Amino acid sequence: MQAADRPRFVEWLGASEAPAQDWDVLLGGKGASLERLLRMGAPTPPGFCLTTEAFRHHLQTGSHATEASAAISALPAHHARQTLTRLLTGAPIPDRLAVDLNTGLERLAVAHGGTKARFAVRSSALGEDGGAASFAGIHETELQLAPGEVPPAIRRCWASLWSDRALEYRVARGLPMDGAMAVVVQVLIPADAAAVVFTRHPVTRRGDQMLVNAVCGLGEALVSGTVTPDEIVVDKATLRTTAFVPGQAETVLDDQQLRELVVISLGLEEKFGRPIDIEAAHAGGQWHILQARPITV
Repeated sequence: MQAADRPRFVEWLGASEAPAQDWDVLLGGKGASLERLLRMGAPTPPGFCLTTEAFRHHLQTGSHATEASAAISALPAHHARQTLTRLLTGAPIPDRLAVDLNTGLERLAVAHGGTKARFAVRSSALGEDGGAASFAGIHETELQLAPGEVPPAIRRCWASLWSDRALEYRVARGLPMDGAMAVVVQVLIPADAAAVVFTRHPVTRRGDQMLVNAVCGLGEALVSGTVTPDEIVVDKATLRTTAFVPGQAETVLDDQQLRELVVISLGLEEKFGRPIDIEAAHAGGQWHILQARPITV
């Protein structure tokens, strides 16, 4: 059990020792969502969350603390963003935080292939994947990382909190300039197919329809919009396909894969109690849920 006065730098997904009411603040939006998904029994890849306390500890510890505080106060000025990027990507990580991070990464690697293990590093900022603002595609995600590549990827993920794009997003929505970035580190799923599911059709807004977008391989190209997906509309009552628009030459999902994904998605929608969008990867004959969040306009 972690001492009450010791900062929580690493929390294992699905086994966080923090009270549930603290998950969103400690784990960030994506981390909190994954914590809930695992506790719902969703097939989610194993991993841990480097918490918002770790992020703040890195900025507030050492000789650069005063400089970091002044830069945060000066946001969204460009020079402030440059200063924070330099500190987040270049300043030494405090010893205790570095020990916790390396211990967590070693434990995850040993359990999933050692030096051959590959990881995904995903942003989990405060409010990310929330009902008010999803920040979809705004912050950093890095895939196919060897164990030694994870720490610098975490730094880049931290820095993406105050990228030009992220600050523009915040300004446009009247969101505060400060904040904190947790980072999710998970075992990479070597997907043969990836899908994004909207349990309420995002265009027609019909609650009796589900929209599935699917591509071959990893899902980042789908999320970023660089690949044209298969588009499948499913009737939620009958589980039948009512419309299909191919994206590539070959159909991505067979009937069984689609049905399994639809059933999982309906079950998660019921547990969330509201329409959601889901990112999923198919590998090893089964679906893995990478994240789920409320549908935002």
